This record gives sequence, structure tokens and C-alpha cells, in this order.
Amino acid sequence: MPRNRFFLLTACFVLRSAFVCGVDFPRGFFVEDLRRDPPAPAFYNLDAQRLEPLAFKTTAYMDFLDVAWDRRRGRIFFSARASRQEPFRVFVKDWPDGEEKSIYENPAGPFRFLISPDGQRLALQVMGPFAWPVLGVYDWKNQTWSALGQGHSPDWSSDGKSLLYLKIPGALPSKLYEYSVELDAAAPLIEEPVMEAVYTDDPQKIILKTASQAKRCDVYQVWNRRTDRFHTFSLEDPGLCKKKSVAQRELAAFPEHRFILFKESVGSRDKENQSLIVSDAWGGRLQSIPYDVWNPIAGAVEAMSLAMSEDPLVVVPADGAGRKREIAQARFMRVRH
Repeated sequence: MPRNRFFLLTACFVLRSAFVCGVDFPRGFFVEDLRRDPPAPAFYNLDAQRLEPLAFKTTAYMDFLDVAWDRRRGRIFFSARASRQEPFRVFVKDWPDGEEKSIYENPAGPFRFLISPDGQRLALQVMGPFAWPVLGVYDWKNQTWSALGQGHSPDWSSDGKSLLYLKIPGALPSKLYEYSVELDAAAPLIEEPVMEAVYTDDPQKIILKTASQAKRCDVYQVWNRRTDRFHTFSLEDPGLCKKKSVAQRELAAFPEHRFILFKESVGSRDKENQSLIVSDAWGGRLQSIPYDVWNPIAGAVEAMSLAMSEDPLVVVPADGAGRKREIAQARFMRVRH
């Protein structure tokens, strides 16, 4: 490596921001490339508007579970295995053609992972021999594991200092817990059962649905932890629950938590009546996408991008401003094991 290039990269890692140093890694996300047989992971480069194959140095992998792009540090994390006889592992590689390095494995069974904003920790959801998955936080640089017990739906705060998740204390219903990176400990947040929850861009404000709220009016609320007060998150008509049946489901936050995604049905609860709602972190509605447009699948794929449908995969800005892009012969990653 040229000497000046070495010092540039060193400065980038010290500053923890590739953008400060002028090394601008591309915006994008991973999909399955249907042009290949069998379909294989590929990177959709939002800047260049093209599919780029994910190349490997050491081996051919199979049964991909997750592929994540750490754009700030120019790293790719992926989980897969080399053969059906080997356990699933998490690998990391430098963009674009660095060598893969195994950083985690678990012979208990397949697992999903969620990378922390600082790129140092993995929230792992392991599907072992239990009725419910087991959660944990793995610091892959220091090789330390923090067990969180049975649970699901992990969500990192935008600052990476805490992890929100739903803990299953032996049996349903689930309780809302939060893991603190600094304390390396987890604690319950609310006494009553919680069905769904994600952070806003402010970790002191959490969007959630409690069991009692679901019975009164099946919509999300924002819990302000500073004041311990709740208010409706996003509902066009505040009195709608008194007039019609309303159901909000499948809450998710975009990376960086500036935008929120969920499905909503008014009147009939049939799937065909579900609209896909995109809002800002305060509940202001930016888009309402009908079922026949987003079906069969939709998801937040990048900090400011929403993808939906399949072959072509349609990508639209989260705020609805700007043109849509179609990715032919591509679909969301599918878990196979």
C-alpha cells in the first residue's frame, strides 16, 4: 500500500469517520441477485445505480442469513456457512475485495445479527433448541459475550450506547428491556407487557405498543422517559378509534432512526387493506403506500431508503421526495437453512 494511502486510512479510523478524511464509501444495501444461479448476494450501489457482485477471497459460501454494510468504516458483515456440515459464522471483510475473517460462530443453530452503529458489537438472535430465540450482545473485537436470555426484536439506539429488546421471561407475554453497553447489564423498562418497540432518534423517547393500549386502541404510542408520559405516535384522526377499527403492525426503524415504518389498516383488518406508513421520528406522516404497491414485502434498507416489491425491487426515498428506482432481477435476501 502506498505510504500516503496508509496514513490516510489510519487517520480515518482514528477519527471514526470515513467522510471526514475524504474516503467516501458508497451508499447502498444488499439484495439477492437473480441473474445468478443460484441467486447470490449483491450490493446495490445507490450512488452509481447498479448491482455489484459480492466477491469472496477464500471460499464459496451458502445459506446466507444476513449481509450488512458498515458504510462509515467501509466494512461488510455477513453470516453464512461454507458447507452444510459446518456451523453458521459471522464474517467481516473490507470493501470492496478484502479477505473474509470469521469473528463469531455458534454450533447451537442458525442466528440473525444486528450490527451496532459503532460497528463493534453484534446483537445476536440465536435459534437454538429452545421454544424462543436466545439474545445476546457480542463484542467481536474483544471477543466478549453478554447473554440476555430468551427474547426477540433487538433495536440499537442511534448512538449505539444501548439495545432495546423484548424479553420472554419463560413464557409470553414479553417485557421491554434495555441493555446498557457502559454497564454491560440489562434492566426492565416498563412493568406491563409490551408487544412492539423501537427507539426514535432520541433514545429517551421510545415508540411502543403495550398490551393495555392494544385493547383500547391498537396503535403505537411514544413514551417520553424523561417525563414518563405517553402520547399517540401517528394517527391522522385522533378520534378514529372511536369511529372505526384501527390496527397498526410491524413497527420498524430506519437505520439512524430518523424515519419510522409500520403497516396500518382502518376498518377491515385483512392484509389487502394494509397501507405501508412512513413517518418521521415524531410521527409526522411522509408516505402512505397502498398494499398493491408494496406487496409482497417492504423494508427499510438504508438510512434514507425504502425498498418494496420484488423483481423489480422498487427503491424510494424515505421522505417521498425524489424519483423511485427499479432494480431488475433482484429481491430481498431470503433466509435458507
